[in-house]
Amino acid sequence: MQKSQTANTITKKTEPEIEPAYIAPEKIDLVQFVPPAELAPFVTQIYFFRCEELHIHDRQPAAPGHLIFLLRGEGHLQFHDGHIGSIKAATLLGPGTAAAEFTFCGPVSDFGLALSPLGFVALTGSAANSCTDRAIAANQFFGAEIDVLAERFRVGLIDGSVRLTQIVDEVTKFLLERVRRVPPQHIELIQTVTKWLSRDLDPNVEELYASLPVSRSTAVRLIAKYFGSAPKPLMRKYRALRAATLLCDPACTPEMRAKIESLFYDQPHMIREIRHFAGRTPGALDGDDCKILRLWLSKENFRDLEAYPG
Repeated sequence: MQKSQTANTITKKTEPEIEPAYIAPEKIDLVQFVPPAELAPFVTQIYFFRCEELHIHDRQPAAPGHLIFLLRGEGHLQFHDGHIGSIKAATLLGPGTAAAEFTFCGPVSDFGLALSPLGFVALTGSAANSCTDRAIAANQFFGAEIDVLAERFRVGLIDGSVRLTQIVDEVTKFLLERVRRVPPQHIELIQTVTKWLSRDLDPNVEELYASLPVSRSTAVRLIAKYFGSAPKPLMRKYRALRAATLLCDPACTPEMRAKIESLFYDQPHMIREIRHFAGRTPGALDGDDCKILRLWLSKENFRDLEAYPG
């Protein structure tokens, strides 16, 4: 079905796509933190985003799950299926299967953590594929204590009694106290899938199944549980996101660009796939307005998981 849809798209005459206007990068303050070593298996990156504008609009790629503390402002995400999710106080974003539009009423201060596949399940106790393309109140997973924490951070930022490094420390402690045990066999499967995704720009799904010590149906179920999608759509998503990540890199050479283009049927297919998953056309990825996008497309989201004993 997907190939026939793609083929129909390719046969049409393609017109230059005009990107909508997004928030100017000079109006954004962005601070990133290296996750503490004990939290690193569960969290790939930590960031603080601040903008004093009254209206903020941009696109979020099909990112991994995120835990967000919205400490000023309020907003919503409109997902590709039309669902609109509110973002207030402490919010869990499930893994994305396509880019989503976000709009905030500012000024905005947003402290966030990107969750690894292991982290999403170990910290929330829920399957990632039960939360895909949704914004859900974090208290449904972490209890009312997370709302108390978010409110204290909000007040502390206003009166100056809380520093960002203190927020990092307190959220780390809060999350580590809530880590659930994950079976060692599942951790091995997560690591195998992560290495499979990292090994090649266009990973072969059949090679993944052959490398796993479980049945095909079990593999599909477990991979969806931790990564939010079955292997084939997961491959398509990460192929597009990693291509976008490389195209965002100033060090990307013409040879590398040519290799990226060879991953897709042709250029219209590449444009459609990258825009669907990354939220920008390839021609816009190296533009000056991609400051937020570069955070979501960080190479840290594709690193191998650190060893975790379970």
